[in-house]
Amino acid sequence: MNGFTFTNDEARKDYETRIAALRSNLETQKIDTAYLWNETAHKYAKNMLKVKSLLETDEMKQQITSKMYKDIDTFLSKCKDNEFHIALVGAIKAGKSMLINAMLGYEYSSTKVTPETASLTKFKKSSKNYVKAIFYSVNEWNELWESVNKSNAAVFLEEYKTLNAESIKNQWLGHHDEVTECETREELKDKIYEWTSSKSSLHYFVKEVEVGLKEFELPDGVVLVDTPGLNDVVEYRSNITRDYIARANAVLVCVKSDALNGQELQTIINVFSNTRYNPEKVYVIATQTDTLNHPVEDWKNQRDEWMKYLKQKSTFASAELAKKNLIAVSGYLYLLLKKYKDLPEDSDEYWALESIAIKYRIRMKEIDERYTELLDYTNIEMLKRTIKNEIVSKYEELLIEDIKGTYDICKESITFAMNNIKKNQQEIIDTAQGGIEEIKKKKEEYEKKYKEAEEDKKELDHLIELLRKQTSDRADELAEQIKDLA
Repeated sequence: MNGFTFTNDEARKDYETRIAALRSNLETQKIDTAYLWNETAHKYAKNMLKVKSLLETDEMKQQITSKMYKDIDTFLSKCKDNEFHIALVGAIKAGKSMLINAMLGYEYSSTKVTPETASLTKFKKSSKNYVKAIFYSVNEWNELWESVNKSNAAVFLEEYKTLNAESIKNQWLGHHDEVTECETREELKDKIYEWTSSKSSLHYFVKEVEVGLKEFELPDGVVLVDTPGLNDVVEYRSNITRDYIARANAVLVCVKSDALNGQELQTIINVFSNTRYNPEKVYVIATQTDTLNHPVEDWKNQRDEWMKYLKQKSTFASAELAKKNLIAVSGYLYLLLKKYKDLPEDSDEYWALESIAIKYRIRMKEIDERYTELLDYTNIEMLKRTIKNEIVSKYEELLIEDIKGTYDICKESITFAMNNIKKNQQEIIDTAQGGIEEIKKKKEEYEKKYKEAEEDKKELDHLIELLRKQTSDRADELAEQIKDLA
């Protein structure tokens, strides 16, 4: 407003009062002690909190999009939380839980045929073994339930009714955190299953599960996170994962090694769209290689096909980076090998190990002498080394880089919004100063622009529908090509 002269004394006084109130608000802004763990995080958070305070005023909040507020909250959560989150994301049954179990060296997460992970499950180092369940608030549940009805999630509703979950809903919504200390790994596994299994009526009301482990190879401050599937029938739960991708400091995108179809490719692209300033934080993990008919040869062919898409601008934007960050694994085979000495010969797991080993041209009687060779085929140890050397060894540095990158994204969108607001306000002032004829003229201009925008929207909707059709056709074509390769 520099250089502007008020022609109305009452308007000037109102302006000065509002400015004084804004300045007072900024001067009294308190910084949460949670931001004080790092000087850089504190500095950036302090600046953003002031900006958020301004954006939430009556004069501004109507001009700001919900996405901008969400981006700011994501940024502030990174500044407040000094933990480094490695998230495993992907479609339902993409092998996320099995991979986490392999990385942890024990089958903590359920990997049954039915989808099991319906809430965020975080694993971290602790001085004691424990499981903490965090529950939905009433408002959060209402949003989830609205999403269920909107998605017409018939299977969800049927299972919800079969498990008689409604009868315990009021007992658990808004419930305080439940923390259970466990003496053994088996107790931990049972408690995790109780809170997360789709066969337990309790799981509907659990928003998040935190697991503390005394035996955890990663250092303090590094968290492994198992997420709900991105194609969950309940969109609300899928959105939890989408939002979490932006929060995560590194992302392992799990895709079945035999299933790079249009949907899976779109999942990968969506992850990159949430990490656009740092594609190096993304690793594409081709899971369940043991399900391929000829794992070694088949994956070589599949890999060449995957590389065509992963080197594009919408993903890694580099063939070299794509090659480095594309890793094929078999968590199931890894876990079987870890306990095969104790497997009874008549057990299902023993027969499973034998059938998988045959695919690698290794007979059961040869496993002892070729154990290391078969273990190497799983690539789990290699993945763990990669995470340790490229991520964990410098996680504090990467954490600060992530905060700076997220800050720049917020700053860019806020600057753009402020320039538009300033332009619109200046037009209003100029119009008001010009008299009634100028106001009428502007009104006609805005009506014309609105009609043009409506026509543009119709054309855009048509183009989007056409693009969807073309994408679907291309996805089908890609799926057929990959099937041929397999």
